[in-house]
Amino acid sequence: MSAAMMALTAMAANAQNPFVQTWFTSDPAPMVCGDRMYVYTGHDEDNADFFWMQEWRVYSTEDMVNWTDHGSPLALESFSWADDRAWASQTIERDGKYYWYICAHSKLSGGMAIGVAVSDTPTGPFKDALGKPLFENGSWDHIDPTVMIDDDGQAWLMWGNPQCYYLKLNRDMISYSGELGRLDMTEEAFGGPIMSKREKGKQYKDSYVEGPWLTKRNGVYQLLYAAGGVPEHIAYSTASSPTGPWKYAGEIMPLSNTGSFTNHCGVADFKGHSYFFYHTGKLPKGGGFGRSVAVEEFKYNADGSFPKILPTDEGVKPIATFNPYRKVEAETMAFSRGVKTEQNDEIGVYVTDIHNGDYIKLQNVKFDGNVAKQFFARVASGLRGGKIEVRIDSLRGKRLATLEVPATGGWEKWQTLSVDFAEKAEGTHDLYFVFTGRKGPKLFNFDWWEIKGLQSLVVEEGGLGKYKAIMKEEATLEAHTIFVPQDLSAFNKKNPLPVLVWGNGACTNSPWEHYKFLNEIASHGYIVLATGYIPMEEKPYNGPMSTTQQQIESIDWIIAQNADKNSPYYNKIDVKNICVAGMSCGGLQTLYNCADPRIKTLMICNSGLFKNSNRNQAVGGMPMPDKSKLKDIHSSIIYILGGKEDIAYENGMDDFQQITHVPCCATNFPVGHGGTYRQPHGGEFSVVALNWLNWQLKGDKQAAKMFKGKDCGLSKRQGWTIEKNAKFDKLK
Repeated sequence: MSAAMMALTAMAANAQNPFVQTWFTSDPAPMVCGDRMYVYTGHDEDNADFFWMQEWRVYSTEDMVNWTDHGSPLALESFSWADDRAWASQTIERDGKYYWYICAHSKLSGGMAIGVAVSDTPTGPFKDALGKPLFENGSWDHIDPTVMIDDDGQAWLMWGNPQCYYLKLNRDMISYSGELGRLDMTEEAFGGPIMSKREKGKQYKDSYVEGPWLTKRNGVYQLLYAAGGVPEHIAYSTASSPTGPWKYAGEIMPLSNTGSFTNHCGVADFKGHSYFFYHTGKLPKGGGFGRSVAVEEFKYNADGSFPKILPTDEGVKPIATFNPYRKVEAETMAFSRGVKTEQNDEIGVYVTDIHNGDYIKLQNVKFDGNVAKQFFARVASGLRGGKIEVRIDSLRGKRLATLEVPATGGWEKWQTLSVDFAEKAEGTHDLYFVFTGRKGPKLFNFDWWEIKGLQSLVVEEGGLGKYKAIMKEEATLEAHTIFVPQDLSAFNKKNPLPVLVWGNGACTNSPWEHYKFLNEIASHGYIVLATGYIPMEEKPYNGPMSTTQQQIESIDWIIAQNADKNSPYYNKIDVKNICVAGMSCGGLQTLYNCADPRIKTLMICNSGLFKNSNRNQAVGGMPMPDKSKLKDIHSSIIYILGGKEDIAYENGMDDFQQITHVPCCATNFPVGHGGTYRQPHGGEFSVVALNWLNWQLKGDKQAAKMFKGKDCGLSKRQGWTIEKNAKFDKLK
């Protein structure tokens, strides 16, 4: 391994700076848009011996450590009048459009010129807004534009080396009013005058050079800039007006071992934090013409002035965790070794130049609440392929999975591949993709990745009950969805969670129609085990039908969990108080399983066993026991029906008439077969269901009043009717 690679590997252990390693980047210009921080940069060409720069690039983050490369949406070729020197720039949003102010050499005037491009999104596509420079006059000092929109809506544009110029932009942001202004470059304003006006032999505090950044804090204008000549440090001046008079305020980033003789800064506040961006020459083969953007967090002084900010290799800490359970562009990374990025019109940006031993690292990746099951990646390889090792914590940390990448028939012949996870990851870790294969040649290209795992979702802010609930999957209970209080600390042997086992309508293998209803029940101190896959989106499930056996699997599983010392549910489940329930087909599944001796009570919703006269209404896959099955019921039972408009009304009421050997009641609310499950918090059906469960599984005497007695609470509740058999009022 070369000394440069060894240095980069060591740096990756705890470094955040420079935060882009795939390319040399310079002159960072931050811009916050919504919940993302965008940084617009220049691009120093590899092996340059001057500022040979042809394009501008964009990077963004939501956590300040994992940055997504958006490629180069703007280049010299975007401007018909430009032919060289794509130097410093800045982007700003106004009225839903994004204006990117650049400087470049103009073939019209032969000098440097200020141009502007516009886009409807922060990442482009951008196009030249004018077809000509916004400003030029043949001079070479029109470089490094900065832009600010003041509190009164006036936009200001500044630039220049060694003279600082300004213009008042019009509302359209692509034209200006008035003449070109010049700041007074005095000793009082900047610590020293420009070089041509300096007194020989006199020592000055400082001097403005280039790279202005205009901002405002606590009503005071602040102009940050590269100062002091070569090598440069960062200083600033303050004023009560953008046009001055300015007053030198001191250094912000003193001369330091950055590896670059230039510096260029930008500042931005993001999610309650303040950040200072600058550039260094610290990447391998970097230097004054191979710079790399870096960032430090800082806190303003009490009066709004800047503290001293020193460059670090460590950079900033994450301000959020990274969610791996989604499609993630491979060019999102906290640190990398060896790889580059490219882009095309079809794919966008992707990772390339991957060789044996290269890697990508992401920081602060949160696996909590989910168990990783599969790793997916979209890759392309011309000849030989390689492997992606998915590891945590370090380059040699625990290997979760290894994806074999074959030759796909071309460097842009893309295939989506997957592999099961061999190891479990919990908690928050750094995530590494380590690339291996034959030594020497390029192995493959990498477009995106995704980890699919056990999912979870907080529904309706956790429900209205005392215990905020969560809907989730469990690794040891496949094809089921669990609704349970988020915090289990309140539950133990003395206060256990009763159990509701649920089957879905239409034999659907997902509770997508019932998740609000079931979540609400869980929030009142229940664990709900619903048949089928978790509904992460409110749309119909399309897959295999559910089975009666899945309800039995739920009961088996929760009893085993309660006895398992390694389970989060250990000694927290009331296994003697289990209700089995379901809607429509789920109600039929419930009746099919009614003989199970572990059942304490039954709840049949919008359902009932088919009479011989209407069995032709059944949907294929429904369990179809005849009415004799009702004799197997050994527990209390409630029917919750949707009134005479409910297609299951006749079957359910016929069941009720035939059940005489156990306590039974039939309740109706005139909403039809669909019930109120999808209404907020399950609507009226959840009110009745909760009272039934609270009575039958928790012994709640107040809840019993909803059903017991001639003038029970339900008979007084608007829209509801209730009928009871002879044994019902003897129910305790």
